[in-house]
Amino acid sequence: MISNISISNNIFTGKPVIAFFLSVFFLVFSTGLFSQTREELEKKRKEILQEISELQQAQSSITKDKKASLSQLKLIENKLRKRYAFINNLNDDMRLIDNTIFNNNREIYRLQKQLDTLRIQYAKTIEYAYKNRSSYDMMNFLFTASNFNDAIRRISYLKSYRRYRDEQAENIVKTSNALKGKIETLTLNKQEKGKVLVEQNKQKAILEDEKKEKNQFVSKLKAREKEIEKEMIAKKKVERSLQNAIAAIVKREIEAARKKAEEEARKLATKTEAEKTAIANSKPITTRKSNILENTPEVTKVSVGFENNRGNLPWPVDKASVVAGFGKQKIEGTSLVEDNIGLTIQTNAGSNVKAVFEGVVTSIYDVAGSQTVTIKHGKYFTTYYNLSVVNVNKGSVVQMGQSIGKAGVNDDGDGEIMFVVNIESTFVNPEIWLKNK
Repeated sequence: MISNISISNNIFTGKPVIAFFLSVFFLVFSTGLFSQTREELEKKRKEILQEISELQQAQSSITKDKKASLSQLKLIENKLRKRYAFINNLNDDMRLIDNTIFNNNREIYRLQKQLDTLRIQYAKTIEYAYKNRSSYDMMNFLFTASNFNDAIRRISYLKSYRRYRDEQAENIVKTSNALKGKIETLTLNKQEKGKVLVEQNKQKAILEDEKKEKNQFVSKLKAREKEIEKEMIAKKKVERSLQNAIAAIVKREIEAARKKAEEEARKLATKTEAEKTAIANSKPITTRKSNILENTPEVTKVSVGFENNRGNLPWPVDKASVVAGFGKQKIEGTSLVEDNIGLTIQTNAGSNVKAVFEGVVTSIYDVAGSQTVTIKHGKYFTTYYNLSVVNVNKGSVVQMGQSIGKAGVNDDGDGEIMFVVNIESTFVNPEIWLKNK
């Protein structure tokens, strides 16, 4: 006998269920379709937590007796940004769970309706079988056949009817089990949502504490505004020296490329028309705009490779926290404005500084007592300032990820480098070329 199955209280019938499903439908699908899975979101959360931990360690490495600095403020701001990213990740996870709950509720409702239909149909077959249960009725059904073939068809019908009734019973069991499984899954979904909600509230509380921490630090920074302004002027003086040195290197490389091009033009002028045609035909056909620094197919290939890796280049150090961004940035709580030609990156003192792409070391030089390396990547240049040790030579061919030296320290004794990117003589934001952190 098929036993009745109790249905979850979450299953409704009639108009309320339509209103319920419509409300959930608009709630879920107004956010759009999600390309990320819950596993991917969880993996990203772990990465963000690791980054928050590294920022916290970097912040803790700055002792309490040190004066409030811009680099400390940047670390606090980075940590806040990562905390927001973590909470947004939890929000996405919550929406995915809500979407799953909606789909499971819908499937439970469908299974319930299907089960009700199967039970009604099965009840009718049982009722019919009960009314025609006597052997006399069955024999009478067979013996009233008009001929032998008709009797065979009636026997086949009786067998089919019994098989149909058995299949109905089996379908009721399967549907009941499927319904039970979906109800159990729905319960797990709600438990998962509860856990995410708890974590979300926890992270929001931490965020509020970190906001207070930032506000307190900004107050300390404002009290030192005059002093910080003097530090910024000194830093800008060093940065201007670096900027001039890089500009001179680029100018020198352009001049060398121009002389090489002129020499090749003079040699070409001495060739016969047939030789000129042969040389022209040997050059690869390209629609790329001509650039004096891309004077060979090999160099052009490096330039194109650098361009194609925009947004995907590795960071010059493994543990990187940006403490001063590119361009003009107003310092919160003060009237001060920074204007940087590159990224100032905090890292562990003495850690490996690596080339972000293949290229040729075009210059090794000193700026304000700190060693500096500039690498040419076709028409692109990357510069690594404030190295304590340099382990490459001028003219060395380097590969992506190859160590070129060790990170030096700043005035506070913390590990720090500056990373600069140029397209010829134009300084550009390095962050748009590096992988997202």
